[in-house]
Amino acid sequence: MTLSFLLALLLCEVLSLATGWVGFGYGARAAFLVLCVVAFGATSLRERALMGIAVILAGVLIWQGKGMAALGSALSLGAFFGAFIATLTAMRDIAARSASVLEVGRYLTSQPAGRRFYATAFGGHFLAVFLNFGAVSLMAPLVQKSAVHPDGSPFAALERRQISALIRGFAWLLLWAPTTLSQAVLLTIFTEVTLWDIVPIGLATAVGFTVLGRLYDRYEWRGQALPGPGVAPEFPRRAAYVVSAICALLIGATFAGSVVFKASIAQTLLFVVPVVTFGWFLGQEWGQDHRAAQHLRVFTKVMQTSAGPLARSAIALGLSGFIGRAAGQALPVEAIADVLNVAAMPGWLFLATLPVLITLGGQVALSPILIVVFLGELLGAMNSLPTGQAQILYALSLGWALSMTASPNATATLLISGTTNIAPTTLTWRWNLRYGLLCYLAALPIFAFIA
Repeated sequence: MTLSFLLALLLCEVLSLATGWVGFGYGARAAFLVLCVVAFGATSLRERALMGIAVILAGVLIWQGKGMAALGSALSLGAFFGAFIATLTAMRDIAARSASVLEVGRYLTSQPAGRRFYATAFGGHFLAVFLNFGAVSLMAPLVQKSAVHPDGSPFAALERRQISALIRGFAWLLLWAPTTLSQAVLLTIFTEVTLWDIVPIGLATAVGFTVLGRLYDRYEWRGQALPGPGVAPEFPRRAAYVVSAICALLIGATFAGSVVFKASIAQTLLFVVPVVTFGWFLGQEWGQDHRAAQHLRVFTKVMQTSAGPLARSAIALGLSGFIGRAAGQALPVEAIADVLNVAAMPGWLFLATLPVLITLGGQVALSPILIVVFLGELLGAMNSLPTGQAQILYALSLGWALSMTASPNATATLLISGTTNIAPTTLTWRWNLRYGLLCYLAALPIFAFIA
């Protein structure tokens, strides 16, 4: 039943975007609400807390007399975010069955000592373009298995350095990749900005801060050489071709669809990802069996197995979007905007404040998506701002990425913790908080330049 409502949510959202008919939009809202009810028994304390907050905010909006217009707007955003993350997460589950992805992951985590950090950081970054959070779920156990002494005992220092490399490489994907939730959220809020405004500076920052991560790693572990294989393992040429081709197909089809149909990147992904996901599955299965009906049965079984986690992801992130927008509708954002008077602030200081707010929110389990959507509502109510939308989007993206290195409640942190049994506070506060602070300081001149 859960899978049925997930499919209904995706189908209504896609048809709403394709046709513009409001009936499909109402259908997406209804499917999201029913999904929350149907999957309630399988949700964790986090999702139930979000449901409680959402119900309270809905009551406040009704009490204020803002009615269905405000509720509908918030619910539409929540339904879209829920469909988006469920679609990307489904692709991750198909990727987990791919021998090519696993082979590439093993190659990246088995490099000689001098190349190991960059292989893990940039390799995880690349895989995350189409696997999203699935990249850290895949590579974290591989890193842990490779971090051993010659006698097979755990090598704690090597494990720490490689897990940190994975986090530092993955985090900065949020600055530019069109397949990330951060860009889907931000480009939905800041409609005047296009992905082309973000990719150059986002990609340059991602590379620069990953290199900074390696330099800090060398400083932090100076004088402590780590053993490793003397030569790199054989390059898995065929596996790399398969993974690269899928990534290129996903990105290329998304950009082409966005241009041809004049839709946003996030909207186009809702059309492209299911097709690529199913095509990838068929490619994995075709050599074993050529019967289409059998493939469909296996695919359905895989999706039914994944339905619970998919629903929890859709509910958590969809409700976060709903809460962010509903809070913006319920609170007196115009009065708050007047009190803050951010237009009088220096542009660089205004931009530098946004990542701090997101990172601090992450310390008390507030999702970045919730804070970002709320800030979008708040900033949208201001008559004038000290910088343009593109600069604000960049600062919010950077704050979202920083939360991956500094917040024990970040999604990537929780996933790595779950697969490695390393405490989230260890992954962030102990291992990467100083690195995150260093990156924030390095971002200040960037803010000054773009402001």
